[in-house]
Amino acid sequence: MNADAEEAARRLGLDEQARAWLDEAAGLEAPGGGPHLAPPSRAREALAPLGPARADEDEIAALWPDGSWSEELMWVVGRMYARLAADLAEGRTEWRDWPVLVHSADARVRCAMPVALTAAVPPVLAEHARWGVPAPVSAATLADIGRHLAQTRAMFGRVGLETATWAALHFRCGLYELGRLQYEPATVRWSAPQETPGLESEPEPARGAPVLRLHIPADGPLDPEQVDASLARARGFFADCFGTDYRIASCSSWLLDPQLAEYLPESSNIIAFQRRFALVEEDAPGDGDVFRFVFGMPAVDVARAPRRSRLEKAAVEHLRAGRHWRVRTGWLRL
Repeated sequence: MNADAEEAARRLGLDEQARAWLDEAAGLEAPGGGPHLAPPSRAREALAPLGPARADEDEIAALWPDGSWSEELMWVVGRMYARLAADLAEGRTEWRDWPVLVHSADARVRCAMPVALTAAVPPVLAEHARWGVPAPVSAATLADIGRHLAQTRAMFGRVGLETATWAALHFRCGLYELGRLQYEPATVRWSAPQETPGLESEPEPARGAPVLRLHIPADGPLDPEQVDASLARARGFFADCFGTDYRIASCSSWLLDPQLAEYLPESSNIIAFQRRFALVEEDAPGDGDVFRFVFGMPAVDVARAPRRSRLEKAAVEHLRAGRHWRVRTGWLRL
């Protein structure tokens, strides 16, 4: 293992996954000699594109690197920036796991990723501009980081960015937010579609065909009109900016689990969203996702879960009955 990575991990109390990640990033060259961080007096200005809530902005600004950060921690920030820059330059499309630092006792360690992201904002915006991405789309896309800072605080009661792997996707130009939904360019990899009640049969999209993976920000109701408006923008946006005609979109989510229809009325926004998609055979365990996105809990804990809404009651009673939620994949034509 690289000596710098080993020393940084040891001094900062990082786990083996973080050690391995740092070892891999140790040899990367950072453009311009390293991250150019704003001075503490401009920390809030640097954080603004990430869209942090006031509590997160206040705490990260108060913890901003000011000479008190250790050499090892600044080296980690530099490796994060170098990794972001390399993935952006390479046009990387595959997901790369990032260290989860939210459990560190040192708040400065937990802030390393948000600080590194602020240094990566200018090159990402420059790349957006090169492709003709409208400024409002760029702003909405990067501001999603603020949602995840807030989610981390809600789930763990502390500042940090638990979803660093997700955040890195935005900074390699791998995701764009268009109104209510987010879109990740990808290719079809799933198996043949299965029968979906209430949806006319569609021919199977060819494996390897371009597809936009839909993601749903935790940002209020899943209003059908807002979903319609977002879907109507997607095909033209990617054709105009990137020259690829994405004719289909897919979604992998607990929201597509047909079991929800046993508990929610036909008038539910969730059910209306489900009805847009033809399901495929692919599925995965979904209990953890339900507790994360419905209750804001990092683990399944039936005893602690509230039951205030119809959806919360359904989520709990389903598990109490010995059943489980699934993450299902579906697709639709744009």
